[in-house]
Amino acid sequence: MQVCKSKIAGLLAAGFLFEAIFSLPLFAQSIEMPEMPEMPSMPTIGGGFYTPSLPSRPNTASSSSSDSSKDKAEAVLTETLTPESVISSMLSKGNTLTAYDISSLYDSGMFTNISSLDSLGSISNYATSTSTNVLLQQVLNSLNDLKKQQQSASAKEKNELNATKTDAETFKKREPSILRFKINGYNIADSLTKVFFSETEADGSFLLTADRKYFVNQQVRTETFYMLFKTVSSNGSSLTYKVQPSIAQDIRNENSYVYKLANVKNLTAEKTGNLVVIHYTSDSVNADLLLDIDSK
Repeated sequence: MQVCKSKIAGLLAAGFLFEAIFSLPLFAQSIEMPEMPEMPSMPTIGGGFYTPSLPSRPNTASSSSSDSSKDKAEAVLTETLTPESVISSMLSKGNTLTAYDISSLYDSGMFTNISSLDSLGSISNYATSTSTNVLLQQVLNSLNDLKKQQQSASAKEKNELNATKTDAETFKKREPSILRFKINGYNIADSLTKVFFSETEADGSFLLTADRKYFVNQQVRTETFYMLFKTVSSNGSSLTYKVQPSIAQDIRNENSYVYKLANVKNLTAEKTGNLVVIHYTSDSVNADLLLDIDSK
């Protein structure tokens, strides 16, 4: 009898153990385990080349074009010549003071050098002025006034100007030129359409201006840059200039090499004989300019 009870107890224990074993998977399923992150899909063999998706590189040219489209198609100047904008108030669409305009004024005998513009009363204290930005503003304002006079001249006055221009072209012996002009390795000289040098002052100062045509996204762009070379010191046949640049563009393009140079502050140049040189290096701009001013 005792043996029978022990057998029954054994069978009951075995049944409980059997039920516990088979209930373990159900218990395990009731516990939430953290999910493993999905593995990236791998290329399949025979499915073509695998091209990883890389971040797209910003398109400088297209961004420049999109930025430019926000501005009106009119002449703009950099803010280099603070506190006053050089000639922003007098610039209107299609009426930029170009190198061609300034050359025409010179050829017509309306001015010769910077100090000759003082007769208009808009240049003050040229000889003692140390503010090249203000001086350049006054020079360009004076030249623009002359341009307006030229445009509004009567038929008789235009004939007289044309006669003077013919004489100037016949007897002019000055042949200043840009021998080399590179910015960030790009040859700027190849894109210039008109270059003008004023006659030098007694101290060696002069104005250089040039018109430029270039292409952005297969569209023609134009700009005119101005550089006032103001003598600050001399040592025998050598001169040191403080150079004040500025630029007018048909549409603002901050990616223009000349625009970048026009925003450089404290730009200087050295003159030896007839040669004037600018060597400027920074993180964003490397400029190499060589002029032959051929001052008669």
